[in-house]
Amino acid sequence: MRKSVDLSAIRERAQGVADGIVSPAEVELAREVLRKRSGDIASALYIVGFCGNSSDAELIESYMHSAERDVHGELALKALCRYLGLIERYRFLVRELILSDQDLGWSGSRMAAIHLADIYLANFQDNEVGCRLLNVFCDFADASQPAARSVLVKILNLRQAVSDPFGLDSEEWNADADVILSAAKKRFECKDDPRRRKKLLH
Repeated sequence: MRKSVDLSAIRERAQGVADGIVSPAEVELAREVLRKRSGDIASALYIVGFCGNSSDAELIESYMHSAERDVHGELALKALCRYLGLIERYRFLVRELILSDQDLGWSGSRMAAIHLADIYLANFQDNEVGCRLLNVFCDFADASQPAARSVLVKILNLRQAVSDPFGLDSEEWNADADVILSAAKKRFECKDDPRRRKKLLH
């Protein structure tokens, strides 16, 4: 009987939070966990995401469509786009999720895509997506508002320009929000003022 291996230690090396390299045998071990769909799936997704290659995409993607999608869908999408660097392959999906008013496919999918907007918009112009992020940021009733704020600060390179770059005290409109709004409208050429429109609707 094969001895069980603790994938968490391998995961820490894959993420660079612990010293040491991840061997090809350890990557293959993580792939086997994903194939068998049993064991420490989350650690395996991290390991294959950081240390695998594009041929692993189909295996990882399966976790966005299977019965485990509500548990592992967000990490699977992140592994594909951010860790494996396959944003071009999944650009349509990320765009669709950001523009949607609700989750599609699995719980938390919209927020997961918003968190990936920085790599989606890296060396790529999509003003519709940018203005959509601004709309979400301006709607404090939207559960994805903090995610939109965080990613806009990153995309717009505003960490030195706002007093609270991590949004630790941003439950209401403040001076930082004005800075983000102004920069986003300029960068993405947003014609509508989402904050004014929401006031009219309410």
